[in-house]
Amino acid sequence: MSASNQKNSKMAAVEIAGTVGVGCFAFSLVALAVLLFVIGVPYWISSPAARDVHRLHYWFASGNIIGLLNGILGTVLMLIMLLYSVRKWMNFLAWMEFLGSMQWWLRFHMVCGVMGPVFIILHGAMKMPSGSVGIAFWCMILVSLSGLFGRYLFGHFPKAAAGRRLDLQFARESLSELRAQLVAETRDATGDQVGEAITVARELHDEPKTFVGLLMLDLEVRRRIDVVKVLLWRAGLPTNVRNRARRTLVSQLRMKRSLASWEVARRLFRYWHLFHQPLALAMYMIAVIHIFNAILFGGVFKTLMGG
Repeated sequence: MSASNQKNSKMAAVEIAGTVGVGCFAFSLVALAVLLFVIGVPYWISSPAARDVHRLHYWFASGNIIGLLNGILGTVLMLIMLLYSVRKWMNFLAWMEFLGSMQWWLRFHMVCGVMGPVFIILHGAMKMPSGSVGIAFWCMILVSLSGLFGRYLFGHFPKAAAGRRLDLQFARESLSELRAQLVAETRDATGDQVGEAITVARELHDEPKTFVGLLMLDLEVRRRIDVVKVLLWRAGLPTNVRNRARRTLVSQLRMKRSLASWEVARRLFRYWHLFHQPLALAMYMIAVIHIFNAILFGGVFKTLMGG
């Protein structure tokens, strides 16, 4: 095996291990959050007056052991989420590729960005915070929601198989290669269904100008993918040929979607940065003040030590 093949094989193994790891990490966090929620429901639905004497108050109140641990876990998740930014800044180092692709790090970033606020909400004992903590809370919610929106926009940029973003020219060349590949895969096919499937993929010409246009384009691409699958199934192709043709046509549709939505997605992504980053900065600054206050005046260490 050549050195290049060995390197690609190692990177593929790292990618698979990373994907499995992120999946297990996300599943563990979700399972823990669901367990805590189910156990704590009787406490959270009780009236404010009844909470202080509730049997779960000793555990689930914000300043008590489980409430504090929820806050610590949520804060840690929101902090390690920043590792994605560090990985982006260090992307110019070749050896960083063995730490996983940016696509993998983005998944990890999203898991932390979604589950961190969940545990912060559990830490707050399902009560609406006020004052500076309330400001940090709503900043956190907006950061999390805007992060999901940013991920949606990012999905419209052309990407290679490894998740790397492509420039427009290379994306157009990739689309031409996919078309040539499909011709080679279906040259022995008979019937009109394959030709109809190719036409369905080829005749996607929408060019969105707004966010609503992006949504409509996504719906149209989803509809065409379903039509392509049905047509290829009806064509009676051998299973391996049908699967290869389906993957190629779906890749064509997604690449055309990315090319068509490039300009509007890039413009919206630029505006998104202006909204997302200041909110995140404000959230972290207020959270630091809250943590210092809890440590100095809230008796955090005493509670954690069982005092």
